[in-house]
Parts: sequence; C-alpha cells; structure tokens
Amino acid sequence: MASVDEICATAKRRLQPTSHERLIVERTSEEIQSAVENQCRKAGLAADVRVEGSVAKDTWIREYVDIDIFMLVSPELTKEQLADVCLPIARRAMRGHRIIERFAEHPYVEAFVKKNREELRVNVVPCYKVERGNWLSATDRSPFHTRYIREHMPNEMRDEVRLLKAFLRSTGTYGADIKTGGFSGMLAETLVLGFNGFINTARNLAEWNEDCYLDVERYYENRADEIRKIFREPLVVIDPIDKGRNLGAAVRAEQLWNLVAASRHFLKKPSTRFFTAPRIKPLTLTEYRRKVAGLGSGLLCLSFGKIDVVVDILWSQLYRTQRALSNFLTTNDFQIIRSAGWSDEKTINVILFELETLRIPRSRRHEGPPVSRAMESASFVTKHDGGLTTVSGPWIENRRWVVQKLRGNVDAEHMLNSALKSRASTIGVAPLFTKALKRRVVVLNERTLEPMIADEDFSRFMRSFLAGRPIWFA
Repeated sequence: MASVDEICATAKRRLQPTSHERLIVERTSEEIQSAVENQCRKAGLAADVRVEGSVAKDTWIREYVDIDIFMLVSPELTKEQLADVCLPIARRAMRGHRIIERFAEHPYVEAFVKKNREELRVNVVPCYKVERGNWLSATDRSPFHTRYIREHMPNEMRDEVRLLKAFLRSTGTYGADIKTGGFSGMLAETLVLGFNGFINTARNLAEWNEDCYLDVERYYENRADEIRKIFREPLVVIDPIDKGRNLGAAVRAEQLWNLVAASRHFLKKPSTRFFTAPRIKPLTLTEYRRKVAGLGSGLLCLSFGKIDVVVDILWSQLYRTQRALSNFLTTNDFQIIRSAGWSDEKTINVILFELETLRIPRSRRHEGPPVSRAMESASFVTKHDGGLTTVSGPWIENRRWVVQKLRGNVDAEHMLNSALKSRASTIGVAPLFTKALKRRVVVLNERTLEPMIADEDFSRFMRSFLAGRPIWFA
C-alpha cells in the first residue's frame, strides 16, 4: 500500500491547474472584471472592481474554479442600495450567461460562463470598501482575506490547500452555503496555514474534540479559556483578520464530525479516491424496490412544488421545515430512523423520513407520578380513571401509576396529510413551504414515490439516502 506522502504527491499533480486552464481563467476573470467596471461607469457608480477569492490567491483546483469578482463601493450606500443598485449592474454585466441570484448576508449574482466546452462559475459580489475592522457586511472581509493569504502563504503551501479542498469535496463537506453547512475556502486555507500542510491538518482533525481550536494569529494566546466562552460552535478557527469572528461558525456539527471520521479513515487507509469527488449513479426502479424491501422500515416523502426564491433561503426554510416535522412525528410517538431534505432548486422540493414503522399500535403505555407524591397521584388518577381514551388502568407498577391510553394518530401518512392541510404553520412549517402547501403538497409512501425515481437527480439522492453511509466510506 502506498504511503500517505506518496498518495498526496500523486494527488497534487492531478489537482494543479494546467497552463491552458490558467490562461482561460485569467482571460475570463479580466473580461468579467472589465464588463462589471463598464456597467458601473454607465450607472454612475464609483466602485473598485477586483478579482478576489481562490483565483486571486491561486488556491483553486483543476476543473473546479469559482471566479469571484467583488464590487467595493462606498460605505455611504445603505444595505438596500447595495442590493438595489449593485445587483442590476451585476446582472447587466453578466447578460447572455445563465444567472442565479444567491444570498449571503445580502444578495449577489452567480453566473455560468461558457468557455469552449467548459462552464466557469462566476460570482459578482457587492461589498463595502472599508478599513480593516470597520465591517458593515460579512463580505467586506473577503478582500482582506485575499491579501492575508497572498502575504502569508508560501507558494509551495498552495498545493497543500488544493489537497484539502479536494479532500473536502470528496467527503461532501466543502462549501459554507446553507445547503452544505461545510468548510469555506478561507477556512480551508487557514487550516493548512495554521497546521502547516494538508497531512498535518488531517492529523489534527483526526484528533479533534470539543476543546480544540485554531488561532493562527495567537489573538488569544495564554487566554484559551476565553475562546470557548466567546465561541460556542463545534469548530472554532479564529479569523486571522478579525479576532471576534469564527471562520468555522457556518460548519454544522454533523459536517465537522463527518470530516473528522474521514480524516481518520484516510490516515489509516490512504487512497487517491479521497481527492476525487464521488460520482453517484442514478438509482434504478428495480434497485429502489430491492433496497426498500430490505429496510424492514417505512419511508415517508413530502413532495412540495416549485418555490420561487433565492436558493439559500430555500434551503434554510427546507431544513427548518424538516426539523419541525421531525419534532411533530416524534411528539406523536413515531420513531424516526433518519430524515433528509433535498431540492433540485428548480421544481422539486422533498423531505424524506425513514420511520421504524408507518403505522403504530392503537394504544400506548403512559407512566404517571410515583405513588409517594400524593397530590400528583390524585390528579393523575382523576384525569385518567374512566377517561374516554383510557383502555385500562390506572395500575401501580414499580412504585408509579401507569395507564394504557388510546392514541389519536396511528398512521403517519394520514396524520401528516391532515396536519399539513389544517395547521402547517402552528407545527413549525416555514412560511414559504406553508404557502406551497396551499398550492400542492403530496405525502408519499415507499410505493407511491416510485414515479419520482425517474428523475435522475432525485434518484441519486435516494441512492445516497438508502445507502445510509458517508460518501467517502469504502
């Protein structure tokens, strides 16, 4: 078996952009920067237009590049003007290309520019031109991040960043967007800089625990106890240009521990596959039926129609609705094995549950207070003795009162259908999904969701869900 060093050396060569790719990215960056500058002049907006991010830092990966064009404008503009003035300029500059409006702290434009046979993703992001520390929006830090990495990162360390970014992609943990809840590019660069290379980063992540943190600039040197009082997130990496900010704040706990486990697995069984994004095959209907038959559980899928909104808000409300419905099912005694939300960000939005069973027994055991507590006991007996939903009891068992009660809901599909039609907002369904319910929502079980397998993207999601294991797990 090849050593970790040999595997990384091989991966580095594969991840370095070719001279042809560099030329295309350089020319495209210049073209878009010029187009944005021209549109700013036409609109009479004074803006410093710059190439930022991984392209400016030279930390991008072959075949994976985001060109970040920042519009630095006067702090005199309000947040509303930042959107109302800058976004139309960005859209005009990207006219002729496929455009998606995204949302960080404020909206920005994402466009896909075709060059030869390739499609490059370009982000045009407005921010304020401020002095360091005088932040008016989260994106104001980005130009300072670029400058910091360019000044502090040795050239040979940039390939180490490529290794980590590829590793994050292969484990599904790359991206600080709401959908992914993973690691940003700046976070990856800071980890590599702080731990001095990819392998050391993997080793440190493999040993990560709740007390770990990284403070490259030593802002909190000899004051480590303060860090966990200030920052409550599971991953704490102090922003090198802002001691009051945690670069790891957007990383969800499950994504952190996913990466921790993947790092351990890689160090134990190193392989170049950890630097290649996995290709998930669509799930066929035959495979779906076979896998479902082997589950021994029940699937329940809520299918919402199109929700026309910025995709980051879409994912935020999708996850919020998923959590609310999970709580609702659990409160009504349905045991959830796992759940997931998914969207093609166009017309399909789903929330999928695997339940121990779709139908639970008509009655349940309900424990009351200890007999030693006289007042609580009297209240419990009065309430349940002869009650309409009391099947038997109350009786005394292990010093406590116990009663057998009828359940109000025993069929998960029927219960969800009823609740979504009559009281969606009261059980925590997010506003945009509540509106979607008024147009159309379908509650599907494992049999009735079969037609959806015909959609390739959905079938890939289903393959991953039914596999029930991390995508990096061999």
